[in-house]
Amino acid sequence: MTALDEKSALRERLVCARAAWPPPERAAASLLAAQILEHTPAWRSAATVGLYAPMGAELDTGPLCERAARAGKRVAWPFLRPGRIALEFAACKASDLVPGPLRTREPPRGAAEVPLAELDLVVVPGVAFDASGHRLGRGGGHYDATLALLPASVVRIGLAFELQVVPEVPSEAHDAPVDAIVTERRLVSVPRALR
Repeated sequence: MTALDEKSALRERLVCARAAWPPPERAAASLLAAQILEHTPAWRSAATVGLYAPMGAELDTGPLCERAARAGKRVAWPFLRPGRIALEFAACKASDLVPGPLRTREPPRGAAEVPLAELDLVVVPGVAFDASGHRLGRGGGHYDATLALLPASVVRIGLAFELQVVPEVPSEAHDAPVDAIVTERRLVSVPRALR
C-alpha cells in the first residue's frame, strides 16, 4: 500500500468517525479545546491569530474567535485566490465570512489582507495528527503549501478532536508538520527535532 493509499484509508475512517460523533458532544469538546489552547504561551503572546472556519464536523473555532475578540487579538481567516495552492489571510469578523470555493467560508472581498509575516499563530485544521506533528488534511495540499511559506517565527498548532490523534500519520516530503496539537483533552508539543 502506498502512502497515498494509506492516507486515503485513514482520511475516510476518521472523517466518518468524526461525523458520527453527536453534535452536542462535538460542541462541548470544541469548548474544552479552546480553553486548553487559550492557556498556551503561543496563544497568550499572539497579537494576530490565523483561524479557520470549520467545515462539516471539524472542531469549531467559534469559541476561540470569541476568546480572541475578548483579548483584543486580530483574527485573520484563510482564503484561496484563484489559481493558487497556498492560502492567504485577511482580517474580518467571523460573522462577515462568505461562502468560498471548496465548501469553505472565507473573508469577503475588500477585507484587510494580512501578510503571512504578520501572523503570530496559525491554528490548523486536519483530519489526523500524530505526536511527531505530522498532519493529514483533506487532500488539496493548501495548508501544506501555506505552512511551508510561513516564517519560522509563526507557531503552527493543529486543532482536532482526540479521536483524530493517531499513532502515525503517513507522510511524504511535501507534508508540512505542526509545532503542537490541541485536543479537548490535552496539548501535544512536538519537539523541534521531530519536525
